[in-house]
Order: sequence, then C-alpha cells, then structure tokens
Amino acid sequence: MDTNITFFRLSLKTCFLLLLGCLLTKAVQDQGSLYMWIDANQARILIGFEEDILIVSEGKMAPFTHDFRKAQQRMPAIPVNIHYVNFTWQATDQADYFYEFQSLRSMDRDIMDNPTVNLPLLGTVPHKPSVVQVGFPCLGDQDGVAAFEVTILVMDAGGNVILRTPHNAIFFKTCQRAKCPGGCRNGGYCNERQVCECQDGFYGPHCEKALCSPRCSNGGLCMSPGVCICPPGYHGNSCEKANCSATCLHGGTCFHPGKCICAAGYEGGRCELSKCRQPCKNGGRCTGVNKCKCSKGFHGDICSKAVCEPSCGAHGICVEPNKCQCRDGWHGRHCNKSQQLTPPCHPEGERERFPQS
Repeated sequence: MDTNITFFRLSLKTCFLLLLGCLLTKAVQDQGSLYMWIDANQARILIGFEEDILIVSEGKMAPFTHDFRKAQQRMPAIPVNIHYVNFTWQATDQADYFYEFQSLRSMDRDIMDNPTVNLPLLGTVPHKPSVVQVGFPCLGDQDGVAAFEVTILVMDAGGNVILRTPHNAIFFKTCQRAKCPGGCRNGGYCNERQVCECQDGFYGPHCEKALCSPRCSNGGLCMSPGVCICPPGYHGNSCEKANCSATCLHGGTCFHPGKCICAAGYEGGRCELSKCRQPCKNGGRCTGVNKCKCSKGFHGDICSKAVCEPSCGAHGICVEPNKCQCRDGWHGRHCNKSQQLTPPCHPEGERERFPQS
C-alpha cells in the first residue's frame, strides 16, 4: 500500500507542475534575466512538497512545460480547496520587460466567475521578487467543474514577445456548494444551516481533516481515513517505520533514515563497533566500555572463566561450568576425596614371618 500511496503523491505533484507551468511557454529568443517560480510555502499548499518550483530560469522554460498538448491531457482540475495560486517573478538585470493579461475568462459563469489577478492587466515585470496571484472565485450553490482561460504575454523593451500562454490553453477548476463559506470537501455537503456535514472518517469546518488512528507519525499526512502519506524515509501504516539504507547490527534499532539506536555496549553508524577492546567470550555480551555481561556458568572481565558450584576447592581447577579437573592424588566431583595408597604385595608363596611368642 505504501508504494501505491507514494506513486499517487508523485503523480499528483507532476500534474500540478504541468498545470502551473503551462501558463507560459517560450516564444522568441531566450532572455537570461527573467525568472518565475512558485515558492516553497505555496508549493506545500498546492502539492504537499515544501520546495521551490522553478518555471522560468534565465528566460528558459522548465522542461515539463515543453509539450503543452501532451501535458494538457494529463492536467487535473484544480481541487476545491485551492482558491488561488501565487507565482513569484523577477527581472534580475536593469532591462525592462512588460506583461499583458489579454484574457481572464470563465466559460462556466454559473460555477465560477472570471479569474482574478492582484495587479494591473498591463505593466512592467518588477526587478525585485513580487507575487502574482491568480484567483479562482467559485459562484452559486451547485457542484461542478468550470473551464477557464488565462492568457498572458511577456515582451521585451522592443515589443518582442518573450513568453506567452499557449494558444487555446484551457484550464479547469472544481467548485462545490458555495453556501458554506470555503465549501465542503471530501464528499461532505452543506446542510440547511449552512454547516458542512462530513462523511465518516472526516471532520473539520470544511470536512478537510481525515481521521487516522493511530495518528500519522514522523510528519506523515492523514489523507483519508486510516491512510497516511509518509514523508521520504518512512513507511508503515502510521509512518512509524524508518527506511534504513543499512541494517543495524548487534540488536540496534533503526529510528531515523540511516540512523541506528545501538544496544548497550555498541556504537557506530550501524552499531558495528563494540565498546569492549577484547571480545566477550562464551556468549558474553558487551554492556559498556570494557564491561561484559557473562552468560550463566562463566565470569571474569571477558567471561573467560568457568564457574563451578560449589567450587573445586584447593585441589582442583574449574575448566567448564560445574566441571573440575583434579590434581594428582585427588578425585571426586569437587576434588575433595584423597586417593589412599594400598600396601605392597608379596611374591607368591612367600609368607611373612612373625616372631614366636
């Protein structure tokens, strides 16, 4: 499921880039000081990725805008929750560039009014970064998708067209019931009290929030009931699992992409380094700087000594857990029994003589 969600998110990002970038295409020669982009804050609202989206750089269009006809077939309608798009533009040198909005037209006026812009329809491209806001004002009390066009030209000081909207470029905007200010999203509807009633799994004034239980962790976004979209580096139903490029060793746990929490006694990027200079023997485990926790039956700094209970005493050495090796003349499990010497034997037929009383 994580793979499908990631693919959906990337596809949504691509479609929005196509939509936003196709407002302009290159016309005549490149003009190296003209820039247009969508800043990271606006991009986060539009596509969920907080990064600048460069549309025009040094007068050159971004590659995703080159084939408008093919791109237009892949463009989605602007969603209900997007009411405007902010572009930032700038002419970086002292040359003057002029713009003209030739058309701002809705083809479905019962659903959406004509698009709006926040600056005069004719003017000069500023030399400092400035925002151009294109608005999509929904109308009426019905759901629907409105077609609209925005036509803009950018010219140099000699009147040559540098950039322009493709001919017959049509875009689309989704509108919902306007009785509830801001509209109702995710299948919610506006009731007679002008309050959004939400479908199961969604809540909020506009049904804009999805309910995920447990909550999406590590910056994950709840996109629909029980479905989290995870940020790069995480996966799992609640984005609770980190993608580690390498496996954490010696019982370490991956807690962040490429980072491990190491078990006691280990360190390093993958917990590959022991804090004990000499490895712990006989199944012992390093628990600190040159500290070993020994398994049952062994003791010592590096768990090299066996344990015998009770001990082998003064006449034996413990060589394995509860196994003694006895010195000459001693035997028994704990080397506590002395070997008795037997009297010498006499040759056959020879009898010991005792003095007569």
